[in-house]
Amino acid sequence: MTAKQYLQDYKRLENNYIMAIEEYKNVEREMVSIKSPNLDGDRVQTSPQNDPIGKIVVDLEDEKAKIGIKIVKIRTQMTIVRNQISEMENVNAEFGHILLLRYVLYKDWKFICSQLNICRAQANIVHGKALLEFDNKYGTNFHDR
Repeated sequence: MTAKQYLQDYKRLENNYIMAIEEYKNVEREMVSIKSPNLDGDRVQTSPQNDPIGKIVVDLEDEKAKIGIKIVKIRTQMTIVRNQISEMENVNAEFGHILLLRYVLYKDWKFICSQLNICRAQANIVHGKALLEFDNKYGTNFHDR
């Protein structure tokens, strides 16, 4: 995996994070709308279920916990990438800024050029150098992926 691919992966992480949050909210809504089971006296049960609602609640709580762990893992990965980009500003302020604008804020080249007050050709050069420096600094973290 290249530095560029690694940084582009941030968008996938963000999408996964948003989907996991929605999934968590759906489980919470499901918990609120649990319906009581139909306990008509017309049927005889040979093996009664002690607490059907309790089982549903426990299952939903387990699902919420799993989703919560997933959310924390994704958020941690996102924070690592953001911190790595922020640390690039210590190497060169333009490097950190261009990587942040391009890969975290998803800005187009026209916007980036106006923010950095440089032409597109210069932006390409700075971007290329930033990716090389990022790869030199953090490449061991993502080359094996």
